[in-house]
Amino acid sequence: MSLKLLEEICKVEIDTILKIPEKEFSKFIKIGAGGDKTKFIDLVAEEATISYLEKIGYEGRIISEEIGEKRFGNKDYPIIILDPIDGTTNAIRGMIPYSISVAISNGPMLSDIYAGVVLEIPSNRIFKAEKNKGAYLNEKRIHVSNITSLRNAIIGIDMKARGKNYCIKEVLPLIFSVKQIRILGSAALELCYVASGALDLYIDNRELLRITDIAAPYIIIKEAGGKILKIDGSELDCSIDLKERISLIAGNNEVCKEVLSKIRRNF
Repeated sequence: MSLKLLEEICKVEIDTILKIPEKEFSKFIKIGAGGDKTKFIDLVAEEATISYLEKIGYEGRIISEEIGEKRFGNKDYPIIILDPIDGTTNAIRGMIPYSISVAISNGPMLSDIYAGVVLEIPSNRIFKAEKNKGAYLNEKRIHVSNITSLRNAIIGIDMKARGKNYCIKEVLPLIFSVKQIRILGSAALELCYVASGALDLYIDNRELLRITDIAAPYIIIKEAGGKILKIDGSELDCSIDLKERISLIAGNNEVCKEVLSKIRRNF
C-alpha cells in the first residue's frame, strides 16, 4: 500500500507537469522552505501532490522543499518526504534527467523511512524500495555494483562548491583515482544509479544536501545492499527536518572504505 501511494503521487505530478508549457517552467515564484528558489514547475508539482493527498483523505504530515511542513488531520505519522522536482535546473534548461522523489516514514529519523520511490523524467523509469523487500527498477530487482577498486569505478559527484573551496580540494585525490566521473544534476537519481549499479559510488561532501534530496534514495540504496555513510565513515542518520544539511558517501562497502582512506578529514 505504501509503494502504491508513492507511485500514485509520482503519477499525479508527472501528469500535471506534462500540461505545463516548458517556457513556464522557469518562472520564479518565491524562496522555498528548503532555502532554494521555487520555480513554477516546483510549485505546480507540489500543489498537485497536496491536492491528491487531500482528495484521498490522507492523515499524517508532508515535508516538502517548497511548502515546508503540512499536516493532514491530527496524526503525526506517517510523514511523506517529497522533493517535487529534483534537478530543477535541468528541467528548466531543457536537459535530462530530472526526477520526482518521495518517501514515507513512521518516525522522526531518516532510518524510520520504510518506502521510497524516485521517478526518472523523461524516461518514466521508477526506482523503488520497501523495507526488507528489496529494491527495484521498474519490476526488476537491483543491487549495487560489485566493483571493489576505485580505479575501475564510475562515480557521481557534485562540484558546485558555493564558496566552500575546501570541498573541491578534499575530493581531488578521489577524482584522480577513479576511472570516470559523472555530474548529472539530480542527487536523488545519482543515488538511485548507485543502487542499480550504473554508478559505483556517489559522494557529496558540501554539507548542502537536504532530507528531501536523499529520503527516497536512502531506502532504495539500503535495500539494494549498499552503504550510505557520513564523511567521517559512520552510518548516516539524521532527523527528518529541512534544516538538516547533509554530506554523504554511497556505494558498496569496499569502495566506500577506499574513498574514506583518500578524503578522511581531521575530526
